[in-house]
Amino acid sequence: MSETAAKFVSLLCEAASSGADFKATLSKPCAGGEFVRVTYSPFESGAGAMIKEETLFRDGKMATKNYRGDELCAALEEKIAHFSQGNLMLCGVSAQYMKSKKGRETIVGAAGVRSAISSGNLPRISSQHDRKKNYFFDGSESWLRVLGVSDRDGRVHDKKRAKFREIERFTELLDDKYQSLPKSGVLNVCDLCCGKSYLSFAVYEYLTAVRGREVKMLCADLKADVIKFCSDAARKIGCGGMIFSASDVSDDRLYSDVFGGEHVHLVVSLHACDTATDIVLRRAASLGADLILSTPCCHHYLNGKLSGCGELEFITSHSMLSQKLTDAVTDGLRVKMLEIEGYSVETVELIDPEETPKNVMIRAVRKKSRRERDARVREYNAAIEFFALGGSYYDIYSSSESFDGEESSS
Repeated sequence: MSETAAKFVSLLCEAASSGADFKATLSKPCAGGEFVRVTYSPFESGAGAMIKEETLFRDGKMATKNYRGDELCAALEEKIAHFSQGNLMLCGVSAQYMKSKKGRETIVGAAGVRSAISSGNLPRISSQHDRKKNYFFDGSESWLRVLGVSDRDGRVHDKKRAKFREIERFTELLDDKYQSLPKSGVLNVCDLCCGKSYLSFAVYEYLTAVRGREVKMLCADLKADVIKFCSDAARKIGCGGMIFSASDVSDDRLYSDVFGGEHVHLVVSLHACDTATDIVLRRAASLGADLILSTPCCHHYLNGKLSGCGELEFITSHSMLSQKLTDAVTDGLRVKMLEIEGYSVETVELIDPEETPKNVMIRAVRKKSRRERDARVREYNAAIEFFALGGSYYDIYSSSESFDGEESSS
């Protein structure tokens, strides 16, 4: 173990010995290792203060082990050799250990952590049963600070807590389907209509730091000023696999320029405005993405269309009821489209509806067979005929006019 790594281990052990509540994470595993991530957190048990170690392995298995304070240093010395990044978070202060690809090691924030520990004013550890669940992000991540979600001490700003919970939940739902992605090799990822790219950075961090994967990620949106800001941010914090493009996501050249003829494995999108979500889903299906996660935004396009269905006037004549119907019909047709294109699809709640009404996620996993395609096309056509929307599945999905919404993301 190097001198710098030993200093970080010593710092973490000081935090554990102080009796303060903390969280520590070892991430960015070295190539070829069996580990993905290790987290440490204290709790009170009948035997006194203990430290819980949770280890995530590359095969998806999780192992948990508890240590007394005097046992922790030996465990850390063994584990840290397998990682190139370590984070230690206490209340409002943090320290980070980093090892570059060339082997250069640094620690930042150690003085602040030691000062906080010596003050004796940090929150004490709680009962294991009272502890909150472990999250993928804790606010200390550099991309959260650069995007203005958290401050320099890693505290999430009050006005950004809803956004933080939203991207954390999105990542949790991605983690649930991670096994749908290839187990080795570079992962090719798209965030389409990415906006300010909160989700882009979250997904990139999850795949690289938590899962230890090499990632090439295209982040595309029409807003050139926002794309420049995000590109500069990625360069500043060393996210070298992220590629930002101020482009129309419907443009075929965008994907050939970035990925060449390589397969795209994952497409994500958060709050692409109105029919921009349809563009995203159609593009993701045409790319044959193994996994698609999309949370729609507004559903304006069908509002005027449904008024042509006289049998539904008892609903469409009331704006609130009409909006609820429009939401359900729009997302239902999107689900059916993906099923036609060979996906197994589910809709899940992204976040509490009290936080935002934009809380439905469409999550789709590509299947190997499309045996039911013709039957699903007939079901789709029957639905649009019932709602008097006109055309057929093939008319709609060959017409760009049907998806002329603005690309945007919140």
